[in-house]
Amino acid sequence: MKKIIALILLISNFQFLTSNAQSVYTSESTEITFFSAAPLEDIEAVNKGSISMLNTLTDSVVFRVPIKSFVFKSGFMQTHFNETYMESDKKGYETATLKGKINEKVDYKTDGEYKVTCTGTLRIHAVELPRTFEGVITVKDNKVSIKSEFMVLVADHKIKIPSDKIQNIGKEVKVTVNATYKPYVKP
Repeated sequence: MKKIIALILLISNFQFLTSNAQSVYTSESTEITFFSAAPLEDIEAVNKGSISMLNTLTDSVVFRVPIKSFVFKSGFMQTHFNETYMESDKKGYETATLKGKINEKVDYKTDGEYKVTCTGTLRIHAVELPRTFEGVITVKDNKVSIKSEFMVLVADHKIKIPSDKIQNIGKEVKVTVNATYKPYVKP
């Protein structure tokens, strides 16, 4: 897991690691859920295999979400999600990412809750879109957590729904993000 975090750091231009590691927080306990209301059956999945990194000096945040890590209540639904809709075996479709910047100032040294917005690029199904998200950052006992809830339109990310399934699948998906961070410790 630490190798993956190190790779994300390089990719995301977090070049300040060696000089100021206390400003870097990592989350290996990131939970992302999605819910889609549909006429025949609601669709819900949980992903606990995601990772995130927060730089409190630059207010940058990065999320990496492996698509195959979404778990459904039905194995059939999970297979269908990966093969038919998300095509998660295709190169470039394996992960969703968010690279963004928190717009408001947060005092990461003072316990409290801070309402924030994050502007960045959301990449799902190999489609990148600029987005702004609302959320809450909580600082408590040198730990930071982020919570956010937002909608994703399936069509915006060119996720095709077969015509015989159009009644079963909602056109928008509610995504909930819960990430708890701790200070990064260089291995």
